[in-house]
Amino acid sequence: MRRPEPLPESIAARQSFAVVDALELGVSRRRLEASDLRIPFRGARLDADAPATVASLAAAYATRMPPTQFFSHATAAILNGVPLPLHVESDLRLHVSVLAGDPQPRVRNVIGHQLDPRRTGTLVAGGIRVTDAATTWCQLATLLGVDDLVAAGDFLITGREKLGGGPRVASLATLTVGTARHHRGVGAGRLRDALPLLRPGPLSRRETLLRLRIVRAGLPEPMVGYRVRDPRLAPYEPSVDLAYPDQRIAMEYEGDHHRAPEQFRRDIARYERLQDIGWIVVRVTADDVPDVVGHRSQLTTQRIAARLHQRGWRVASAQQ
Repeated sequence: MRRPEPLPESIAARQSFAVVDALELGVSRRRLEASDLRIPFRGARLDADAPATVASLAAAYATRMPPTQFFSHATAAILNGVPLPLHVESDLRLHVSVLAGDPQPRVRNVIGHQLDPRRTGTLVAGGIRVTDAATTWCQLATLLGVDDLVAAGDFLITGREKLGGGPRVASLATLTVGTARHHRGVGAGRLRDALPLLRPGPLSRRETLLRLRIVRAGLPEPMVGYRVRDPRLAPYEPSVDLAYPDQRIAMEYEGDHHRAPEQFRRDIARYERLQDIGWIVVRVTADDVPDVVGHRSQLTTQRIAARLHQRGWRVASAQQ
């Protein structure tokens, strides 16, 4: 098969580009129909070898997006790195919005929205216009249950700097203002339920789900991102995902990144040091915190309850 002729360097270096830009550079219509290019949307081209993700499709759509449009809902959340359940993350349809009065997008594989400007804030991130963090969180209430809404909010007020990622993009105050502004919108009840459950500090969605399930099981709420300060460990101050300091119990959610050799060795050293000073470490994986509450998640909270009882915690004493 004959290879397509090279594209101009200025667009060949990009995964996606606007058709109008290519035509202005002298690229023929026929070349734009070649097999090395995908047509995700009319007026845009995407490298056929590029993986089809929300991010790559959004970048392609952005090349032909008019200034009145912006990404919103789950698309804005994914572009901001917000952790979402798989059924939402894997939906490749883009959420594209306009303010009331502007024409709503009607494009294949695009979910168009017309939004109230009084409840909508936008910003430009990486050259792409998206809804701001508070608006995005409020919009997620139309797509998520309360627990996943809390996990998204925890991420927004925490960030991922500890894991080498970006800083937080919201505060509890900004999400509170957004919730009040959205009081008559779809999902307002979920927002009101989720807001008081937000906590800064979790570094994964399942850490938040674990915390919520612990509390719903009738156990005391653990501290999030607790730093153990003990003179016997000085100057080392290990941090644990969730903790009951009075009972010296730590709960650690071990996601896939804990399997990396260096992280694996660090975890073992940390657990050994904690156990040396009398801490119990409860290790939890994704199987213990499934998306849907079931037998396995109940066993996990029962395991934590047993450790609490072992250290003298009783329901009656907690209520006094």
